[in-house]
Amino acid sequence: MSKFMSNNMLLFMILVSSSVILMFLVLSLINIFKLKKKLTASKQENEKINEEYKKLKLMHKDTLASYYALNTRYEELYKTNENIKKLAYTDYLTELPNRTALVEMLDNILLTLRKEEFIGIMDIDIDNFKIINDTLGHSYGDELLIDVTHRIKQVLDENDYLARFGGDEFVILTQNLKDMASYEEKIRKIRNVFSYPFVLSTKEYFITVSIGVAFAPKDGKTSQALIKNVDSAMYMAKANGKNTYTYFEDSYNQMLTDKIELQSELRRAIENEEFVLFYQAQMDISKKKLVGFEALIRWNHPIKGLLNPVDFIYLAEESGLIIPIGKWALKCACKQLKEWSDMGYTDITMSVNLSARQFRDENFVQTILEIIEETGIDPSRLELEITESIALDNLEYTIEVIKELNKIGVKFSLDDFGTGYSAMSYLKRLPISNVKIDKSFLDTVLEDTTDQKIIQAIINLAYNLDLQVIAEGVEQLEHEQLLQRLNCNMAQGYLYSKPVPKEKAEDLLNSSDLMK
Repeated sequence: MSKFMSNNMLLFMILVSSSVILMFLVLSLINIFKLKKKLTASKQENEKINEEYKKLKLMHKDTLASYYALNTRYEELYKTNENIKKLAYTDYLTELPNRTALVEMLDNILLTLRKEEFIGIMDIDIDNFKIINDTLGHSYGDELLIDVTHRIKQVLDENDYLARFGGDEFVILTQNLKDMASYEEKIRKIRNVFSYPFVLSTKEYFITVSIGVAFAPKDGKTSQALIKNVDSAMYMAKANGKNTYTYFEDSYNQMLTDKIELQSELRRAIENEEFVLFYQAQMDISKKKLVGFEALIRWNHPIKGLLNPVDFIYLAEESGLIIPIGKWALKCACKQLKEWSDMGYTDITMSVNLSARQFRDENFVQTILEIIEETGIDPSRLELEITESIALDNLEYTIEVIKELNKIGVKFSLDDFGTGYSAMSYLKRLPISNVKIDKSFLDTVLEDTTDQKIIQAIINLAYNLDLQVIAEGVEQLEHEQLLQRLNCNMAQGYLYSKPVPKEKAEDLLNSSDLMK
């Protein structure tokens, strides 16, 4: 019985142990299943994370690419903006600050200018720059502007701001001025850089400048006022003969306003036919005979009355109106010559002055030919006068034009002889007929023996070159007697006649022995 009980107990324990083990196995399987499920879920989550990571990595790559692209574009835009700014503030030719940059700089300086401070503004304009462009071409004009820039820079210091204001105009803005003496020295240095020649097209050219000077705040408290006033001073320097400098004065603005008004009136004068010709007799003093007239233009101004050429010709030159005015004068003089010729005065000559711009006009020869044909004059009775400066501005062109008109009989005179170069080297090359001794020699010839010797030298030089000599400004009988002793046979001046209208000129003709 006890053995049976022992066996049953053992069996029971085995059953219990087996149940426990089985339960443990079941629980283990359940745990394994749960772990496997978690592992699967973790794997799926990990794969999802990996997918998200890949997406993020791709997004990061795209973001970096976009960043680099945007950065590159930004740099391009920045450079473009800088280039645009440079174009807006820099002169393309000289690489100097331009007008916009100067005005902005001036505005900023004026805003911070202390009570005891003052600044100087210098407006530098190249004299006769248009002639360089017209005769040599714009490329040489550009070359000259670059050379001028380099020369001016040589004499500037850290207080100076150089800008190209436009065209042939430069402006220097100077700060920290201590006294006028130092500023005058700066002006002297700038003018001095133009004392030696510029080489253009393998030739040397001497260039001069006209300079206007103004100071802030004395001459203006805004950039607009200062620029206007320094420009006025520069134009006054030009009006004073160029190659000089002028400090601004309040009266200049009114003078320039008057000039602008006169220029407008000059345009209307052409339309309203307000110009008239006066005629001054030219005499053969050896025969006491009237041999010709010089035609001299006058402006019959509706308010100011009769104006002499000195009052308006310079404006006509500046504005280009000299071309139509000069053409009118030539045609009117030729018509008058024809009229007198038809009256029987066939031996007189008609002299007409030519301006520089008129002579250099590309249609000049054709204009002369058309006027001669239209008026029907004898070309050999027409004499055109040019000054030495006009003749030498482009000697080859001058010779070509004179020869072309010489072919049909038109003669040329060299006016104001003795006041310019007066050199044998060019005089012997010019195919001219006459030289005219300038009036300035006659003004003092009776008291100054040097002037007498100069006149004698001119006469001898002319005769050696087979040229006729006409003395201008003969006002006294003693002038005539001296000229006769010096063997000068042609003269004009107040001794014989002032410039007179055609009616009085005809009275002079009627009192002479020219009638055929």
